[in-house]
Amino acid sequence: MSGTRLYICCGSGGVGKTTTSAAFALQLALSGQRVAVLTIDPARRLADSLAVGPLGNEPQTVPLERLNPVPGGQLDGMMLDMKATFDDVVRRFAPDAESRDRILQNRYYRFVSTRLAGSHEYMAMERIFALYESGQYDAVVLDTPPTRHALEFLKAPERMSNLMDEGVMHWLSLPRDSFGFRALERGSEAVVAVLKRLIGGETIEEIAEFFHVFQGMWAGFRERSVQVRALLRGPNTRFLLVTTPAPAARAEAQEFVQLLRRDGLPFGGFFVNRVLPAPSTSQALSAELLPKRPEAIPHAEWEQICAGVRQATVYQARLASAEAPALAELRREAGDAPLWTLPEQDADVHSLDALAAVSALLAPAVAQLSRR
Repeated sequence: MSGTRLYICCGSGGVGKTTTSAAFALQLALSGQRVAVLTIDPARRLADSLAVGPLGNEPQTVPLERLNPVPGGQLDGMMLDMKATFDDVVRRFAPDAESRDRILQNRYYRFVSTRLAGSHEYMAMERIFALYESGQYDAVVLDTPPTRHALEFLKAPERMSNLMDEGVMHWLSLPRDSFGFRALERGSEAVVAVLKRLIGGETIEEIAEFFHVFQGMWAGFRERSVQVRALLRGPNTRFLLVTTPAPAARAEAQEFVQLLRRDGLPFGGFFVNRVLPAPSTSQALSAELLPKRPEAIPHAEWEQICAGVRQATVYQARLASAEAPALAELRREAGDAPLWTLPEQDADVHSLDALAAVSALLAPAVAQLSRR
């Protein structure tokens, strides 16, 4: 059994989930672990956060030697290529070389491998499971799409398993010249409607031809689906919710936690991003701390600037105080799970050094999760 830990980072759009996922993965590597971070987010922002070139389905090593001190771990980044992953699955589960080649060369395979409902999410889980099983990594971090799409991702193994139900597959894989196939071809409108929804209007004959070639692989797919579902609920998996104190993001994160608990999925804690730190004083700054007025700035404008600067700590203290109830609410929702806060950053993260600075803030989270 693999000892690899799986961390699945979820959250609504615009909360800094991709950057947080990358920073968390980097901190795992900086602690000496071998880490892979994978994104299935179509926005493809992970490469920017890691300061590497375009990411693909194969691991691309992040140049940690550029950091000082040089860490003892390893970080690989990748982006899901659904077609390449599906091809790998075909090669793994095809009963023989002839069946493998027939499937890969089938003119409908390209359509199915990129557009079949649920395939993208299922292949993401297949890629994660392959990384988990490989034994090459101590930890795998998954950066999911925004929360509502992540819900589809969680349902993918079960949906794919249901698609492979023996009753359905019996009809779809019948030989084209059989009586059963001809009956299906003239089948009810309900059957036709279901099939059209699956592949977007291809004829029943085309569907049956593809599934007839594919039928020898369904047992392997089904078994894999069961294993993936078990992995998501296993002791080495943690779901990490990235959010902010903003009401909409907070509400969506709380809803997602409740879904995880309902489905028996292990919640690992909250990353609360963009928290405004409280200033060292809530009093207005002394006028004596301000410089003299530059001659180029008129007196009246300089007075306005000074008034704003002096009151900055007062305003920041009020804003930080206003966020306190939101953080308390999230702590109650977390229950026994931890909550970590990350302060608002002064600038976007576009370099490995900047990402390393953010990752340092996650050192307590890495230490705590590594003990669980």
